[in-house]
Amino acid sequence: MGTLVLFVVALALLILLHEFGHFVVARLLGIPIEEFGIGFPPRLFTLFEAGGTKYTLNAIPLGGFVRPKVIKGGEDGETVDALALAPPFKQFLVALAGPLMNLLVAVVLYALIFAHEGVPDLSKIAIIEVAPNSPAQMAGLQPGDLIVAVNGQPVKAPDQIHDLIYSHLGEKISLSVKRGEKVITVALTPRNPPPPTGAIGILMGPTLRKAGVFTAVWMGVRATVGDTIQVAKMPFTLLRRRRSPSTPKPQLLGYKGMYKVFRQFRTADLQNARTSGDRFPVNTLSFFIILTISLGVLNLIPLPALDGGRALLALGEMAVRRRAPIRLVNAINFVGFVLLLGLLVVVNLREWLH
Repeated sequence: MGTLVLFVVALALLILLHEFGHFVVARLLGIPIEEFGIGFPPRLFTLFEAGGTKYTLNAIPLGGFVRPKVIKGGEDGETVDALALAPPFKQFLVALAGPLMNLLVAVVLYALIFAHEGVPDLSKIAIIEVAPNSPAQMAGLQPGDLIVAVNGQPVKAPDQIHDLIYSHLGEKISLSVKRGEKVITVALTPRNPPPPTGAIGILMGPTLRKAGVFTAVWMGVRATVGDTIQVAKMPFTLLRRRRSPSTPKPQLLGYKGMYKVFRQFRTADLQNARTSGDRFPVNTLSFFIILTISLGVLNLIPLPALDGGRALLALGEMAVRRRAPIRLVNAINFVGFVLLLGLLVVVNLREWLH
């Protein structure tokens, strides 16, 4: 039950922070906001009121919402919300603010992980794992050994080590590693052909070094940018990739599917806490990093009712220097919202019925 509560609370918080991004930028741009709601209606009570905005607590704890002030000024003197009447460049900035807030959350979570775990030291390549009954195990290599040379040639990158080993398949080579303060050189023969565990049976990776606040934040920015690019490229990658009949078809995850994945990540943290005593939830934070980046990127898709669609419309208005009719914009957004809600229902029903 604790895992489910954590999942619901964290997911709601990510959605709430997304809306908070819209809210902050709207207020900074002078767009009046009637209500900033925590949760979805019906309203339970008003927490407080400041700057003409009501901050409310609502009954359905699955996110939040921003409600611009309704004012007169639309076509034929009709009442419309203040955001719809704002200049296109302001609408564009407000639309982008929610997804960017999600990416900012990812930077913060990554920075916490790097501050705790350390950052990769690319100048040192360590043996992470040694496969059983492999040439590396028989030669006495151990996890934690730092690879410093292959056949007497100094090495500084995993690709360089890989190329030197694989250029001597079936031939005896020497491998020098640093263990503690000592440098040990062993002889071994890379297997030919290499099995799935590799020619000599090791898993390599950079070591970790402690990171200060600025380094952790900078690495968080870099990691978030990299993940954002990968998520944005995923639909195109899936369209281009030829899948064999045995390859499972990629599917959108609903709440049940997301919770199933989250439970696996959370279980890994709990097991790590029992075995090592380290209670830092690195896997849990990693899951929410994936989730918040996906939420940010998906909202940037240029479809009606999504932030990307609203940003694209604002860019179009800026380009032609003409405003689209508010009734038309509202109709497009309504249709987009209905279609989006329908997709959400279908994805979640599919998970519960199968």
